[in-house]
Amino acid sequence: MEMTSGYKSIDLKTWKRAPYYEYYAHGSKGMCAMTGNIDVSSLYSKCKASNKDFLISILYVISIALNKHEEFKVGYCAENGELMIWDEINPIFRVFHKDTELFTRVWTKFTKDFKGFYDGCQKTIDEGLKLTSLNAHDIPDNAFEISHVPFSFTSVNVKMSESGKYFSPILTTGKTFEENGTVKMPIAMQISHAVADGFHIARFFDEVKEEAEKLAGSI
Repeated sequence: MEMTSGYKSIDLKTWKRAPYYEYYAHGSKGMCAMTGNIDVSSLYSKCKASNKDFLISILYVISIALNKHEEFKVGYCAENGELMIWDEINPIFRVFHKDTELFTRVWTKFTKDFKGFYDGCQKTIDEGLKLTSLNAHDIPDNAFEISHVPFSFTSVNVKMSESGKYFSPILTTGKTFEENGTVKMPIAMQISHAVADGFHIARFFDEVKEEAEKLAGSI
């Protein structure tokens, strides 16, 4: 198992979410899916003024918001069958190849340092554009999936694993649009109901807005 951080094992006898996990992981195998139009006006303007890549910047903001909460960092170890909570999760994203209209899954190491994250993403993108494979090398297990589509949307539905053992968040971001003088970005999250509820996704949306404004103030 590849990983870039430590983890702590989950004891189902004491984990407060154990009954929910048992029901949704082994029973209904349901998922939570929500889409929100997030106000990213300040960050969008700052990125444009400072010639920063907005998509890399919003990826950083999303990574920060996800890593604040344990429900988004639950993992399943296929080797020993243990449930765990990662110390950190890294973004797996896609680089698009215009010539083939296909993509390559790449990843970058999560860090709270914006410059380090930004530079790492730029390097990842440059290297990914040279690949022709579906996946880059050494993609870690402690990760979340995120895709960007070049249009706005009102909902996204991605088929989740039927095994009931996939717990990482799956996110999709869309094209920004203007509404009543603000710049908004559609963001969709889907996650196993075994580890998170609509409350957690709604809080994540609020924190993305907060972290975007915080980053805008530091650029």
